[in-house]
Amino acid sequence: MRGLMLSAALLLAGDAAATPAPPPQQRDASAEERDAFDAFYRERLPAGLNGAAALFAPEFDISRRRRGEPWQVIARVASGPRHFAPDLCRQVRSSFIYDTKAKSWGPSAAQPEWHVWLARPDVICTPVRYTVRMHPAVPKDDVVALLRHTHALLLRARLLFAGNSSCARQRALTFRLSAIEPSPPVYGGPVMFGLVFESDRDTLATVAVRKHRGEYVAWNVSCK
Repeated sequence: MRGLMLSAALLLAGDAAATPAPPPQQRDASAEERDAFDAFYRERLPAGLNGAAALFAPEFDISRRRRGEPWQVIARVASGPRHFAPDLCRQVRSSFIYDTKAKSWGPSAAQPEWHVWLARPDVICTPVRYTVRMHPAVPKDDVVALLRHTHALLLRARLLFAGNSSCARQRALTFRLSAIEPSPPVYGGPVMFGLVFESDRDTLATVAVRKHRGEYVAWNVSCK
């Protein structure tokens, strides 16, 4: 009898574990939250400084896991785009979090993100639809080269997809470069970078790119 009860309990636990968690609840920012952020941000970065406050409105991300829990209220703001290198534009995106008890805003724990794209040296940087998140540890010159060789590196990487069980089914998907990250070298070999691609099916593929004597080669790939 005890064994049957234990088996039933294990089955119930298994069913509970198999049940997917409900999606987080979301809502729009209230007028109070928006007004408080506007006052906070203008005091922190007055209108006209670097063009950030004057040109860009905040994007709010407000969610909680379930009813009854406190809301997590986050605002994200992008600076005005500027030349980071002669051939590279950069935009810095910072995030801020709202203290619902104190009803005040402050910086979040997340570090500012650098978003870049190719540009012409003689043309002023302006916002674009698609940008690439750049890790600050990746040198500017390598970022420019990797952006210019993105298409060729992705074509080469598609040949590597077949050798990875998690990537094989994604070989024909449409991908867009979303991030450039540093990657540890293989056995102390040449410098490596990680190119993170987002597919049109909400999957990710990371292409490990090896730099050797000024050449960039797709070396490995992983998918999820």
